[in-house]
Amino acid sequence: MDELIAGRVAVVTGGARGIGLAVVEAIAARGVAVVCLDTPDADLDGFDAACRAAGVASRGVGVDVRDQAAVRDAVAGARDLGRVSYAVNCAGVDGLVESAGMSASEWNRVVDVDLDGVMYACQAEHDAMGRLGGSIVNIASMSGHIVNRGVTHAAYSAAKAGVIHLSKALAVEWAPLGIRVNSLSPGYTLTAMTRRNPPEVNAGFAAQTPLGRLAQVEEVAEPVVFLLGDRASFVTGTDLLVDGGFCAW
Repeated sequence: MDELIAGRVAVVTGGARGIGLAVVEAIAARGVAVVCLDTPDADLDGFDAACRAAGVASRGVGVDVRDQAAVRDAVAGARDLGRVSYAVNCAGVDGLVESAGMSASEWNRVVDVDLDGVMYACQAEHDAMGRLGGSIVNIASMSGHIVNRGVTHAAYSAAKAGVIHLSKALAVEWAPLGIRVNSLSPGYTLTAMTRRNPPEVNAGFAAQTPLGRLAQVEEVAEPVVFLLGDRASFVTGTDLLVDGGFCAW
């Protein structure tokens, strides 16, 4: 049983950087063409290089995931490259704002991208897959399970909890179509963003993690591939924690 079927097409939102780019690299390495949806100003050099190195077809599309119609059009265009069988929704933002003073615009910015954007992407991916079925993985966060110690991001936590439950609801609703929907919740992960933290901040995150370190992006991307592929053919409506034991402690 193959992990992913070479020659098929995957849609990845937020695939230009961080976990999303690692997901693109892992999918492309399996011979799957990739359509990347990211912000209009995103640097797609890494995405293009990953797909060229793997020898797969690719397309980068600048789109705001908060724009339902634009997302639908961009995902529909992925069918030009072949059968859309896989999708990973990584696009997201954080908002480190104290809750009592959070403005409506600050709240909406996070929820609109992290929850509404996932819903719009899933709708478009559902339409692109149709009754041929497929597999969708939504990137949530361990913050959807727990309240991070010493971090003030209530909007982010609420949105990611919503992603987890949304994924479960869509999994049940779309199971008759052969579309599996799961979510994956990473713990603290080394990305360009976390590398900009002061060393003592990342050391604190590592100290709170039973495995004693932050995840590498590849350690998140490989479980995503598992959930996408046929080895997980009886897995749907599940959230997979990839947090180094953080939520167990």
